[in-house]
Amino acid sequence: MLRTCSKDEFNEYIDFAYELATDLTRSGYPTYCDGIKTKAMFVERSRKAFERETEDILLFVYEGEVQGLIHYYWLPEDRYLQTYCFTIAKGTEQALSEFLAYVGQRFRGYDVFLGFPAENHSAVRYLVGQGFECIENDYNNTAYLDRLDTIPQNSGVTQIGRDNYESFQTLHGQIEGDMYWNSERILADLEDWVIFVKSTDGEPQGAVYYRDAGDGWFEIFGIDMDHGAYHPALFKELLNAALSDAKRRNGRFMTFFCDEEYEEAALACGFTCVGNYLCYKTHLD
Repeated sequence: MLRTCSKDEFNEYIDFAYELATDLTRSGYPTYCDGIKTKAMFVERSRKAFERETEDILLFVYEGEVQGLIHYYWLPEDRYLQTYCFTIAKGTEQALSEFLAYVGQRFRGYDVFLGFPAENHSAVRYLVGQGFECIENDYNNTAYLDRLDTIPQNSGVTQIGRDNYESFQTLHGQIEGDMYWNSERILADLEDWVIFVKSTDGEPQGAVYYRDAGDGWFEIFGIDMDHGAYHPALFKELLNAALSDAKRRNGRFMTFFCDEEYEEAALACGFTCVGNYLCYKTHLD
């Protein structure tokens, strides 16, 4: 059974919920197993749900006992809904079934996104069994910037602003599809992005783009290659450009979700693998 979680109930179950959040087999994304996020961050972020009109926390009761909580948010203007925390000790399949039925009644017409570690076999098995589309299958990596002594410097990598945004848009437009951070949204929010493009003879070949997540933590949102070309050397150049710039900004951590084909290159640049991230999408009719 699902029911709305009160502030008092959240305070009562904080320790239990955070313990689950640090277990890849019993939690969803974003993960608290990355060596970056702390219990204080978990509590602070969760409590914001009680102050916001587009967030909610549900308690999951199974066999008469509270077995976890689900924190989710939605963007009405985009018909978008995503879980922020999905921590279940027991009865994960039941929790997912009830949650999807619950939001299905309240959010018809929305797209729902659910991210889980591959290690959470119960969640993955259920979503695959329900025919959910897996739209992302990546490796979650963290770079501890204070441990990177020497980062190779690259030539021909240019930072992007409004005056040369077209070179990035040429690359990003090839792959953006229905992703949230498309070229239009990134441009509208450009002051919050750092983008580098590598060009050859004036033609953009690859781009890396990242944001400041706060408190010395930066997150790479993607690396785009011209026409999807496989180019590990260029990939490393772009990664190193982002790492070097983040370190220059006194960054402590950098997160990067990487395709399997480039995971070896990411590790070579100094990233550490946290785990395999899977994201599933469904549309609520």
